[in-house]
Amino acid sequence: MNNIENIYSYTASQFEAIDHLLTMGVGAHIAALVFFLIVSRFVSPRYRIATALSCVVMVSAGLILFSQAQLWTEAFAYNASTELYELQQLTFSNGFRYVNWMVTIPCLLVQLLIVLGIGRQQIFKDAAKLILAAWGMIITGYIGQLYEVSDISQLMIWGAISTVFFVVLLYIVGMRVGKLRHSMPAPTNNTIMTVFVVILFAWTLYPIAYLIPYLATGAEGVVTRQLLFTVADVTSKVIYGIMITYIAVHRSASEGYEPAMEVIGRDGYRDQVNA
Repeated sequence: MNNIENIYSYTASQFEAIDHLLTMGVGAHIAALVFFLIVSRFVSPRYRIATALSCVVMVSAGLILFSQAQLWTEAFAYNASTELYELQQLTFSNGFRYVNWMVTIPCLLVQLLIVLGIGRQQIFKDAAKLILAAWGMIITGYIGQLYEVSDISQLMIWGAISTVFFVVLLYIVGMRVGKLRHSMPAPTNNTIMTVFVVILFAWTLYPIAYLIPYLATGAEGVVTRQLLFTVADVTSKVIYGIMITYIAVHRSASEGYEPAMEVIGRDGYRDQVNA
């Protein structure tokens, strides 16, 4: 019973709210997967790996959310005498999310480096730094959430350590985006800044959800945490992936990739390439 979800009982509306949030997350990732598969043919080979990584993220995150939704409905059962959903022998765990983030966050970071147009050697160097920072952030956060029921002080200590890795990660990403955005063709130079804002917004929701055992108590706090997780998942993976693909298509068009120029329908790109 490492997660606070397992120490409360839920009204029908609270239980269904969490069930619907998890199901919505699954649906959003499946729909986005179909979108990325269709659009990938409009992305030049140089940037197509970024869209392919979006597909990997959608499958990985979608499967985890599906298992979370199944686990939620199996862990609790309705008690007619109390009119509450109560924990059964099987417990619910958010730990699976952390395992999933070990896969998806490196993919998201590599996508960003690719559409920034960084050279191959530099991508490997930057990716190594970012992935190590991401794994440090995730592993220490995973350890901390194991204490959210038994020892809030340990939750806070490990959360602080995780935050150090988080700040380092954001600093590296911000420096790269700030340095290279001016070399990107319009309108992608503005879009990449929006991508960074999306990262700041969505990834900040995760530590807030992590702190819910400290910030809020009761079943309402659990609903709030699952809401934060869902908004963060959809924003940081689905919306982020769409924006990355948008940049990849426009960069492909600016470099003369015919399918990209056709789908965008901008003669300006043809004039730019022919010049």
